[in-house]
Amino acid sequence: MAARDPLAGRQILILSSVEWDSAWQRHQIFAAQWAAAGHEVFFVENTGFRWPGLRDAARVGRKLAGLTRGAPKAAAPVPPGLRVVNPAVLPPRGKAPRRLNEAVLLPRLAAKLAALGLRPGALAVAYLPTATTLSLLDLLKPETIVYDCVDNFSGHACPPSDLARTEGELMRRSALVITTSSTLRQDKAALHPNVLQFHHGVAADFFLASSPRAAYRRFCYFGTLRGELDYAPVAALAEAGFEVELIGPVKQAPPPLPRGVALRGGVAPAELARTLASFDALLLPYRDDAYNRGIFPAKIYECLATGRPVLSSPLPALAELSEHLTFCRTPGEWVKAAEALPQTETPAKRAARVELARGFTHSRAFARLREAVTDALRAPHGR
Repeated sequence: MAARDPLAGRQILILSSVEWDSAWQRHQIFAAQWAAAGHEVFFVENTGFRWPGLRDAARVGRKLAGLTRGAPKAAAPVPPGLRVVNPAVLPPRGKAPRRLNEAVLLPRLAAKLAALGLRPGALAVAYLPTATTLSLLDLLKPETIVYDCVDNFSGHACPPSDLARTEGELMRRSALVITTSSTLRQDKAALHPNVLQFHHGVAADFFLASSPRAAYRRFCYFGTLRGELDYAPVAALAEAGFEVELIGPVKQAPPPLPRGVALRGGVAPAELARTLASFDALLLPYRDDAYNRGIFPAKIYECLATGRPVLSSPLPALAELSEHLTFCRTPGEWVKAAEALPQTETPAKRAARVELARGFTHSRAFARLREAVTDALRAPHGR
């Protein structure tokens, strides 16, 4: 007799670190796949990590507008079976905000989720290792917790003072910890017995026809524009005569950039592949700092699936892909690498990038996630 599927009929609670309409990444992708697999999914948007500043004004305005409407206005379609909840809570910074969360705001959020149909006993996937997350889990009483660690939170400029304690407690409660990068996996493996690394991958319909280019003049970065990006290579490429576009929502505004750089704004996930088809090469420019030590870009397999050459900062977690990326350290190296592309690009390189990406489609990544969660639920030491 086949073993009973421990996920059958299970509700899925996603405690996200991003909003639903932010740049499409594993939070939304995995949530949509759980829903497509027949689960009721409750997607709670970012509950906060730090106090917002002036650079966050637009994002905070959208969040407040969503609260006024009673439901978030989703730029990306919300699939059937998935509910997006905009949480009216404060960042866990200081005693007074935490007390207000504990006494009023989190109980209201829990009641709202219950009114939408969430029951105790769900599978909870938590992204933010904060006191807010721990308190909300206490109220919602999921049966199983998975910590999806996508950031090196200790590398933030101003993490909560008790981050080490709250992240340690979240891992203690979790049956499974998953990470995006090898560096994060190494960090967490010393603290938890069940840590896996895998990426959410790329959509099966994202792959582009890629042919040799007579010239490589048009470059783009796509993704959220934020403070962790390194804009010096972008400026250097533009000043050297290349066309550069930055495609994506603005979380923190970039510094003044040369005229050769265009800010395009966000593109719907369904339109992204078609948009990238007009570019000759892609850029992954990241600052060298503690936070980016844990970064394995959400867009990496989308980049490879285009077949286009990818110029990248040498992030530690990307070392395993050195055969498929061109690492550049100084602005001058970025310009030299761009100028050399007509000589360095080959059909074999393009084919190898695409072939690698085909092994990391969304469906394959979700199958691995579901298998890992199932194994964790069946393990005798499951939490």
